[in-house]
Amino acid sequence: MRSSGVDDDSSAGDCLAGRWSLLASAIERLGGARTLEEITSILRGSARGIAGADGIAIVLRDGDLCHYVAEDAMAPLWSGQRFPAETCISGMAMRDRQPIVIPDVMADPRVPHAAYAVTFVRSMAMMPIGTPDPVAAMGAYWAEARQPDETAVTLLHTLGRAATTALENARLLDALGALNRALDARVADRTAELEQARDMIRQSQKMETIGQLTGNVAHDFNNLLTPIVGSLDLILSGMPLDERVLRTVRVAMDAADRARLLVDRLLAFARRQPLAPSPVDLRVLIESMRDLLITSLGVRVALTIDIEAELPAVRGDRHQLEMALLNLAVNARDAMPDGGVLSISARRAPAAGRPSDLAEGDYVRIAVTDSGRGMDEATRARATEPFFSTKEAGHGTGLGLSMAHGLAGQLGGTLRIDSAPGLGTTIGIWLPVATGAAKAPPPREAPRLVGKEGGLVLVIDDEPRVRSATAEMLGSLGYDVVQASNEREGLDLLDHGLDPVVVITDHIMPGMTGAELALHLRATRPALAVLIMSGYQGIDLLAPDIPRLAKPFRHKYLSAGIAAARELAAA
Repeated sequence: MRSSGVDDDSSAGDCLAGRWSLLASAIERLGGARTLEEITSILRGSARGIAGADGIAIVLRDGDLCHYVAEDAMAPLWSGQRFPAETCISGMAMRDRQPIVIPDVMADPRVPHAAYAVTFVRSMAMMPIGTPDPVAAMGAYWAEARQPDETAVTLLHTLGRAATTALENARLLDALGALNRALDARVADRTAELEQARDMIRQSQKMETIGQLTGNVAHDFNNLLTPIVGSLDLILSGMPLDERVLRTVRVAMDAADRARLLVDRLLAFARRQPLAPSPVDLRVLIESMRDLLITSLGVRVALTIDIEAELPAVRGDRHQLEMALLNLAVNARDAMPDGGVLSISARRAPAAGRPSDLAEGDYVRIAVTDSGRGMDEATRARATEPFFSTKEAGHGTGLGLSMAHGLAGQLGGTLRIDSAPGLGTTIGIWLPVATGAAKAPPPREAPRLVGKEGGLVLVIDDEPRVRSATAEMLGSLGYDVVQASNEREGLDLLDHGLDPVVVITDHIMPGMTGAELALHLRATRPALAVLIMSGYQGIDLLAPDIPRLAKPFRHKYLSAGIAAARELAAA
């Protein structure tokens, strides 16, 4: 008997040692678990042996339900099933945050007897897993009604605490992973934003460089055109010519006018054209262009115009806006070789979705939409560059869209292109709302020659050809002319007694500019009339009350400019 007792004690000791060893192994593996699935798998494979139970079940909280996700038992339990947490022992253990031990499931009123009657379970111990709010539970079941031994409960409790620690580690790792993913996403987004910003800066710098170059070229080009236009104008307004010579001169003048228009577009892109901003009624402006637009579009393109009722006036230059809309309409026509629809609309621009480069304030958006071929991304990115065109050689200058873009920016607005291949194109122009009401546009009359009053004129320009051509035109108007190549030479002549009726000076010259000379003469000789000629570069720096004459000019414009300057000096 003694021997038998020793053997039983040895066997029990070996069994207990095995359970402790199994617990130690499970705890070690839980320390390396990284996901809920790994934790569940370890518990399912070890909890039954550790507890010396007839069955084991792993339960996860699923909202208001308890989900039996895994089991290891002598007979099926409830794997895959869900029960209300308020009536489930596992739910109660999670709710109360403490173990529940039940010696006889059929005698305990907390147990849903119907669910247990079909199973082998007659006693049980349920351990919550997770802190501070348990999210899982582990149940051990026995086939006999009995008080689960203290060792089994202790081992299960220890295993549950190890699982809780593993679960918290998994949560932290999951949170860290989510944080890393969010950080990676933010870094990727920020990198994309920075790259986009760099692209915008590079594009802005490129366009600024092109704009400066364009302004310089346009200025020099206007200086070249001035003697050409002036000389041709003198020929046309002078002695009779035979028909062949007259036709040739008219062709040359037409070419010069086209060159002047090209320079105007270049200056619009460079934002250096002289503007006369004033409140403009877009309804009146666009409706007044209807016939011109219909003629320009041709019979294959239908025109629709939609202007919002009570649309406020915009800050703009009527003539330049007309030119911009006409250019956009012609571009749209060319994008619809088989015909289509061109729509022009004007609406108040809501703050939402407004381009980021606009200052705070109220804006009106003009939309010019065609049903043409559309643009791909590469074409759209270059569309506002000067001289860029998808048309065949000889069909367009590539300045229409760049001119509209430059004009919008010069007026304090912006331009955007929305287009895709096969889906047409919309050119959106945002213009600031004017502070005053629009006035009726004045009747368009070409300047008329003022009577040949005569007198002495001082012409100051560092370009000999411009001085000479201007002097010739002044001579045809009945004036005597004295020429000076710079402002210092001109001031010396005045200081030594020269008494002209008007001083005509170029604006951009070495040393003192035309604007500075005008201000100096206004202070020292307030009765002396001053007229500034400009090839446009820097003309935006002129005071608005200084008479100016844009190069190139014809003699009737020169005559009108002199009259305006003399009238202002006499006032």
